[in-house]
Amino acid sequence: MKISFIRYLLCAVLGISTFSALAQNQTFSIEGTIVNEDDAPVSGASIIEKGSSNATRSDGEGRFVLNVTSANATLTISYIGYAPQDVAINGRSNVQIVLSSSSEDIDEIVVVGYGTQRKSNVTGAISSVDVKELEGRPVINVVEALQGTTPGLTIQQSTSQPGSRPAINIRGINTLNNNDPMVIIDGIIGDIQNVNMNDIENISVLKDAASAAIYGSRASNGVILITTKRGNKNTSRLSYDYILGMQTPTFLPKIVEPWIYAELRNEALFNSGRPTQFSADQIRDFRNNPSGSNWMKEIYRERAPQQMHNLSLSGGGDKTTYLISAAYTDQESMLQGPNYGLDRINFRTNLETQVSERFKVGLLAAYARNTLNDHAYWTEWIIEQAVRMPSIYPIKNENGDYNYPGGSNSNALARLEQGGLRTSSNGDLSGILNAEFKIADGLKIQGMVGTQLYENRLKENRRAIPGSGDLENRMTNSSQRIQNITTNLILSYDKNWGDHTLNSMVGYSYEGSTDNRFETFRIVEESKYDIMGGAQTSNTGNQEWQNEWSIYSAFLRANYSYDDRYLFEFNLRDDVSSKFRKGNRSAWFPSMSAGWRVSEESFYPESLKDVMNSAKLRSSWGLVGNNRIADYQYQATVNVSQGYNFGNTIYPVASFDAVNPDLRWETTRMFNVGADLGFFNNALTLSGEYYVNDTYDILIGIPVPGLFGGGTPIQNAGRVQNKGWELAARYLFNTGAVNHSISGNISDSKNKVIDLKGTEWINGFDVNTIVREGYPIDSYYAFRADGYFQSEDEVARGPHLNGIIPKPGDIRYLDKNGDGVIREDDDRYVLGNRFPRFLYGFNYAAGWKGLDFSMFWQGVGQRNVWMRGESVEAFHNNNEGPIFDFHIDRWTSTNPDAIYPRLTIGAESVNNAAKSNFWIDNAAYLRLKNVQLGYTFPQAWTNRISLSRLRIYTSIQNALTISNMKGGWDPEASDGSGRIYPVNRTFAVGLNLIF
Repeated sequence: MKISFIRYLLCAVLGISTFSALAQNQTFSIEGTIVNEDDAPVSGASIIEKGSSNATRSDGEGRFVLNVTSANATLTISYIGYAPQDVAINGRSNVQIVLSSSSEDIDEIVVVGYGTQRKSNVTGAISSVDVKELEGRPVINVVEALQGTTPGLTIQQSTSQPGSRPAINIRGINTLNNNDPMVIIDGIIGDIQNVNMNDIENISVLKDAASAAIYGSRASNGVILITTKRGNKNTSRLSYDYILGMQTPTFLPKIVEPWIYAELRNEALFNSGRPTQFSADQIRDFRNNPSGSNWMKEIYRERAPQQMHNLSLSGGGDKTTYLISAAYTDQESMLQGPNYGLDRINFRTNLETQVSERFKVGLLAAYARNTLNDHAYWTEWIIEQAVRMPSIYPIKNENGDYNYPGGSNSNALARLEQGGLRTSSNGDLSGILNAEFKIADGLKIQGMVGTQLYENRLKENRRAIPGSGDLENRMTNSSQRIQNITTNLILSYDKNWGDHTLNSMVGYSYEGSTDNRFETFRIVEESKYDIMGGAQTSNTGNQEWQNEWSIYSAFLRANYSYDDRYLFEFNLRDDVSSKFRKGNRSAWFPSMSAGWRVSEESFYPESLKDVMNSAKLRSSWGLVGNNRIADYQYQATVNVSQGYNFGNTIYPVASFDAVNPDLRWETTRMFNVGADLGFFNNALTLSGEYYVNDTYDILIGIPVPGLFGGGTPIQNAGRVQNKGWELAARYLFNTGAVNHSISGNISDSKNKVIDLKGTEWINGFDVNTIVREGYPIDSYYAFRADGYFQSEDEVARGPHLNGIIPKPGDIRYLDKNGDGVIREDDDRYVLGNRFPRFLYGFNYAAGWKGLDFSMFWQGVGQRNVWMRGESVEAFHNNNEGPIFDFHIDRWTSTNPDAIYPRLTIGAESVNNAAKSNFWIDNAAYLRLKNVQLGYTFPQAWTNRISLSRLRIYTSIQNALTISNMKGGWDPEASDGSGRIYPVNRTFAVGLNLIF
């Protein structure tokens, strides 16, 4: 499939290229120079033949050459900070064009809920992502490319395993329930990971109530709006993009050499009162004749390729525009094994037709298909086994058979290569039909019907591996089908009179979803094969369930401005949801905001305008909701169990769950204040935000007395407050023939549990977190380490863990209540949390005579991560390994200030393995997320081969990471035992063709 699809794309490109070359048999060449009012050349200005796809840019000396279709063509010239111009050629072959500085805002259009607004009139907290800055990045989905681009948008990529989903969050944690943002693609809820990045025209992030409340009960975690590209009238354009990348792991644990391992193993055994394992001769032999292997490296390939193809055709006539695109993505897994990886195909068709002067219709259709081949186990199992195995053993023996040393019943490589296959495939089909009718000047009605069909199938065949403890053959088949429907009807009215401007709308929306799932499995032991049929009835299982929900909504918005100085907006939405019983289903979500363009006031000094030409202050307040909760929690469910035995008969027993019929929506009260400033004709722009989100009526389970005799009912009882700030800046300037762009952002948020009705709860096993009033959600909860015991005298005088007598070199813990005994109930502390703070991104781009260079840095200023188990502990859980390089710096009587306590094994490790902040690292990091170098060939060259653009480039994703994490783990790793497929570093080359 891969080869035929690529062949189809290449044939299509070559065929259309030949057609274009034959069609363009007559052109007119125009040369010119672009300068500013001071007669200085303008480098990088855009020159487009009006009504065609012919385009170029001015070079470092302001010169350009462009082949146009007629001697009477008109050129459109534009550049940031200057007023755009249309210049008629009128038969000239050489022109000089003078651009005038624009003192107005760069008044781009910003996509908002159910419409657009001029950026200068926006009063809410909205960030627009510059999609052009994402071009050429060798990433598998748009989420990876967005990391660090926008203040307040938190994306954590803890793994690059094919099919994985980075975590997305807007402005921190607002609730004890789901904190995922709402994602809208062309007006309907969609999966951001299935969007072809080359199809995206605009990405807007709605962060406060003024911008998000129009979505009501689903907007408390923010909204991401994605608008796909459309065609342009009277033009045609064919483009082809290709990226070939090679993936390598960014971080792998640094395991010590075999002879070092043997010495440290002997030391740990001696410290634990056990006989040593290796003789001096064996250690010498390990040093002189190393024969083992690093199992962590053995389970990964040195390089894994990935490739992406994208072909799109766009254009239109006087009335109809179109965009048709196809894309193919192939990401091979870095894990060893038979053809593991992800294949994705994307198709899109966007059509719009102006049926008459008043009536316009559009059809948008998209399809994405993902096929993921993976091993049949869990990645955590594979990595766990590889990490725990010391480097003294080869992963295969001399006969080429898999090695099972030290009594191990598993081999990670055997599981990858012979343990079976799990294949999942999902299809995402969406279609949108919209229409717009202009009733009168300023009055129009819009309608939209959209549907999405999502299907997922999984087939897993896990095979028993001879010679190992993996004796279970298991086959699983499952399927899922989700069908969503969305309808909108909107009436809008826009009116200008004098200095007054009113933009208003009122609308109605319906959304419904049906989710059907089915799963069946069968387990067979002592058999090489497994089938789903046959007479076996034990070790089998079937389950099927269906879920439905719907929501009806009415909403309105009114924007008023006076003289473009005083700006006001009001939003209101009423949601009626099936998730609650009648009487509680409806909820109102209002918001209001105001803005003041100070720089437009008559008293604003002209001398100040020369420096700070634009200044706007704005503020917003409103209510939004959270519907990401389980459905129908107000209804009791019946549970059937085996019950009691009377005589020789077991009678089943049915019981009802405890429920609360009065459940209602969680609500978040949002307050935001911000400022937007522009300097030097907006060459430098700054924006800042401060916000407070207060979420109340959070749905939680409050413990009830045991005498109640039932489960814990859900109640609207919690409250969380989340505060934060954001800063963003951008500066555009030229130095001679070089144009520069510098942008950066930084943001922070911190949440606090305000009310739990006096209760608290502790979660987790290896890693404990606590939800407690006055502290951030899911804060780490553990003992606080206080150095090491340095002598027997300190051991005798110091506090001990209950029932454990430590030795010199062991970790000492703070005795919180001073009773001399360290107990979990009395001596644990709240010790930070995993959510990142002080997120920042920095982008620099430069262009010179066709050459372009960019580098994007991204990082986190503060994050705590609790690593446990084999990720950091030597000889974890009485295993033979692991031993990492940092374990070499362990406590001994001659090395009392070591970074690691004395080496121990088994029961002797209990004191040091206790849950404490000794295992919590600061996972702050700085990452060179992308660096790119490209070259765009001159228009005079590309015209000879019927191209309007030819660009080649090289790019590196995750090029460099600076971090102090122990053990060689990635700083974005989730807390726990480090059993995570690594984040990849990708080296890529790319090609961009436009015909």
